[in-house]
Amino acid sequence: FSLVNIKDYTFSYGTDMFSVGPLTLDIARNELIFIFGGNGAGKTTVVNTLLNLYQVQSGHLEVDAHQISLAEVDEVKALFAPVFSDFYLFEEFYGMKDLDESKLGRYLELFELQDKVSLEDGRFSTIDLSMGQRKRLALISAVMEDKPILVLDEWAADQDPYFRKKFYQQILPQIIEQEDKTIIAISHDDRYYHLADKLVK
Repeated sequence: FSLVNIKDYTFSYGTDMFSVGPLTLDIARNELIFIFGGNGAGKTTVVNTLLNLYQVQSGHLEVDAHQISLAEVDEVKALFAPVFSDFYLFEEFYGMKDLDESKLGRYLELFELQDKVSLEDGRFSTIDLSMGQRKRLALISAVMEDKPILVLDEWAADQDPYFRKKFYQQILPQIIEQEDKTIIAISHDDRYYHLADKLVK
């Protein structure tokens, strides 16, 4: 894709209950988008609506100027590889054919996990790690899926200050440039907002 246009998406938990929208957002290739807001403001709900994990109730979607009906919007899920705050980490790479082991090795080094985790028979040697390290593996797995848009929900919250800085200043730009990705990230780290191409409040 070159451009995804989301126009007037709405979602509501029920009559007179919490709702989001109308949401309009252009997502361009190789873009870094941060979503921010207060606790309970609906950031995760917005992301789940973008991913159509919550059924979009109105609005429409275009991918490279081709309109996608709400009935077809499930097909667009294939564009996204999410890492949620309540992620589940698998040892195996399900659904991935021809795993690029050298690329995986590079990312284990970039995420500073090469001394703790290796690839053995097509699976991680261990996932018995700290929460921050497990989240690093989850992001590596998402990158290896090779989908064009990564969606990260408060990914850096479990990282120490050193690695949080590395994540924003080195890892995200490298993934965008070298892997030809777009990244949408929910983030409270306002000291790094200047790095984004778009800020969505």
